[in-house]
Amino acid sequence: MDSSLGISAWRVGGDAPPVVDIGVPYADENRNHVLLSEWRHQGGESVPAPPLMLPRHSEGAYRVRIKAQKMLDLHVEDQYSHAIAGRTGGPVGHQGDRVVTHITFSGGWRFVSRNRQFRAGAGALCVRRNEGPWDFEVARGTRALAVAVPASALRFPVNTLAVTAEQDSPAARLLLAHLRLFSEMSDQLAPAAAAAARNATVELFQGLLNDQVIDDAYVTPTLLAAAKEHIEVRLLHDADLSPRDIADALHVSVRTLYRVFDQQATSSVMAYVRERRLERARAELVATRLTVSELAARWHFADGSHFVKAYRKRFGETPTASRRG
Repeated sequence: MDSSLGISAWRVGGDAPPVVDIGVPYADENRNHVLLSEWRHQGGESVPAPPLMLPRHSEGAYRVRIKAQKMLDLHVEDQYSHAIAGRTGGPVGHQGDRVVTHITFSGGWRFVSRNRQFRAGAGALCVRRNEGPWDFEVARGTRALAVAVPASALRFPVNTLAVTAEQDSPAARLLLAHLRLFSEMSDQLAPAAAAAARNATVELFQGLLNDQVIDDAYVTPTLLAAAKEHIEVRLLHDADLSPRDIADALHVSVRTLYRVFDQQATSSVMAYVRERRLERARAELVATRLTVSELAARWHFADGSHFVKAYRKRFGETPTASRRG
């Protein structure tokens, strides 16, 4: 047997033999039927076979080896596979009621759904909503962990099919460390401790999703409100207020800040900052005797002419006309 088919360092399933361990010659005209029949015989209900399609070669054999472990309602598989293609997911398909994560150690996966594709090469992971159909391809010599979590346990980002991340990112490292420890100790834990470990695993999965994609309907409005509050406080005092300053204050990436404003606001980050400065300047224009030049300097416009131009574009009249009114 190929040495790469050996037991993973994760020791999924402990000392138990593989649930699926199959070799099928590529030259066999009935190779796909043989593969699926043998898979169903070996895997049964515990590791159901997705529809698979083997390429035709004149020599060599396709190899697949899967060890499996259940941790309450979480399902973990240590998978090794040669090159193959297939389909998974769907409301009544393979693991259609779950969110499935592939943590790839060698080789790679390619997933396609609704004309969008996601890749998980060595050192990466891919978290997918599996209620819709997915086409997938596996590269030769691919070793990965597949972790299935009940879809009802996670709040998946809105309008997002899948999330990819590097395994060395902080959120992924924390998740993987906990998941590995849970898999090693799950058989030794009392029911209450096992339930707590399961819930912690799900929370870490949720943290990974939110760390990668902050467009969830639950998170985004709160983040937008926090950004606007920070902007309001810094409008007058910080002449060089920038998206980086705002993102750092909220402990998110600049990319996430841009995405929140794109989805939830009617303007970009800096357009919103400029608009609020104009509105605050207009309030002072009618309530104080500050000159146009003084207001322009106070609210961090380059000079009086830039302020007048921006003011007219925003309010449809000049500052002088507003003051007269």
